[in-house]
Amino acid sequence: MANFRVLFIYPNQRTESLVPPSLAIFSRILKDRGYTVDLFDTTNYDLDADDYIQTKFTKERNDSKGYVQSLLVRPFESRAELHRKHTRAVDGLRKKVEEFKPDLIAVTSTESTFLLAINLLKAIKEYQIPNIVGGVFPTFAPHRALSFPEVDMICVGEGDNLLVELCERMSKGQDYSKVTSLWLKKKNGDIVKNTMTDPVNVDEVPDPDFELFEEIQLYRPMYGKVYKMIPVETMRGCPYTCTFCNSPAQNYLYKERTGKNFFRKRSLERVHNELVYYRDVMKAEYIYFWADTFFAWSEKEFDAFCEMYSDIKLPFWCQTRVETVTEDKLRKIKDIGLHFLGFGMEHGNEKFRAEVVSRKYSNETAIEALKIPKLFDVPFSMNNIIGFPDETRELSDDTIEINRSIQPTQMSCSILQPYYGTPIRPLCEAKGYLHPDILCPANSENTVMNLPTYTPDQLIGLKRTFAMYVRFPKSRWPEIRIAEQLTPEGDAMCRKLGEEFTATFFSTPKTDITEQGNPIPVDVQKRLAADDTLPLNN
Repeated sequence: MANFRVLFIYPNQRTESLVPPSLAIFSRILKDRGYTVDLFDTTNYDLDADDYIQTKFTKERNDSKGYVQSLLVRPFESRAELHRKHTRAVDGLRKKVEEFKPDLIAVTSTESTFLLAINLLKAIKEYQIPNIVGGVFPTFAPHRALSFPEVDMICVGEGDNLLVELCERMSKGQDYSKVTSLWLKKKNGDIVKNTMTDPVNVDEVPDPDFELFEEIQLYRPMYGKVYKMIPVETMRGCPYTCTFCNSPAQNYLYKERTGKNFFRKRSLERVHNELVYYRDVMKAEYIYFWADTFFAWSEKEFDAFCEMYSDIKLPFWCQTRVETVTEDKLRKIKDIGLHFLGFGMEHGNEKFRAEVVSRKYSNETAIEALKIPKLFDVPFSMNNIIGFPDETRELSDDTIEINRSIQPTQMSCSILQPYYGTPIRPLCEAKGYLHPDILCPANSENTVMNLPTYTPDQLIGLKRTFAMYVRFPKSRWPEIRIAEQLTPEGDAMCRKLGEEFTATFFSTPKTDITEQGNPIPVDVQKRLAADDTLPLNN
């Protein structure tokens, strides 16, 4: 068993996300059982050097010409310098495989990174090492994932128990074709589809092995500063039913196939033990609670969390929904370290938001709720989405208007990506807006749909000027409309307004507390990002 070696692959684009807790958890589970584990992470590779494209269909829609500047996130102070890996990721992976000699390749993939994963697996196909791909994409599109010849096996659902059983059987030379939650291709092309295992007991999940990642990966910007940031799990799943998210499908899938609930909350004792370790041993500067709806607690549970966290003394970020916010909650959570809060507004038209997005609250409720963070001087962001099926420019203007009414500290504007497993994808396919075989890119990219109400260039134009419409007075809107156009004149106006916007609205925030944190180790300073390619959370 000790000689069985597992290589995890994390196909990540540099502009996306924190380190994935799932891989850190899987690493700890396998190491605790005596297996040897390593990681190949593409985050710092120059993926432009690889032959990484979606498809001709996707590429054409993501090749919009024109100047694009992000005014949706606050510029941050450089604290160090990074020497990025300006080499092909596939070359780095081949070298890793030759040196590590794994017995199993395990890949975690979202839909937006799946084709990058395929490109990597294709590069090491000659080594004939069995591989398994897990994550939300193979869970919700298992046949699509297995249709790629590079994929041997997939995990449908959570992989905690599957990986243990798979590695145990493979290391002993036993048949592993009946492992629960495993789908695999037989030599004759048939697919073995095993039943799903029950959802894991989240209080029995071991502390994640974040040491699996290079330390540089733990440093991320938040509200203009860079911190050593650790993601912490308080619950899995979400009780809400937003159509652009796959959490509702997780709930349905597990209830249908196992009879159990996917949405689970961890005990605060387990969370506290993790937090103490991150603070005292890993020297974390910042905690990132990555629950979909952090306030999805009863009043008693919320109060217990506040009491538990009161001795941690680290700033933290979390996100929630407007319906969950009260003055009492904000007062309590601000006192124990809340530094930044995220809200999903998604759309500003009440009727459209209720019918298409499945968020059923009034604009009045949202506006009143978002006065509360300002009352307690808590900076917050608002997430917005454009490019929904049948959304018109007039409907998008409603989203701009509600942001103008609220004036969040920061805001995001994403273009809808109807991923597999989201309730909105079948609607987009049924209307003929989305080709059934298309894999959607990251939500920072352009649309892959043929929408009757928007062209891809129009969506990019609105996205790049969204913050201008929210912040500048309406007397400036004629200029902003010019900046929307992906033309030389529009690009010049976008640069001009962008410079004014940055100088006017991105002053150094008083809430920055970096200097109270731990200094970055010298060896990390030599490599840490100082450019605008760092993944920006807020």
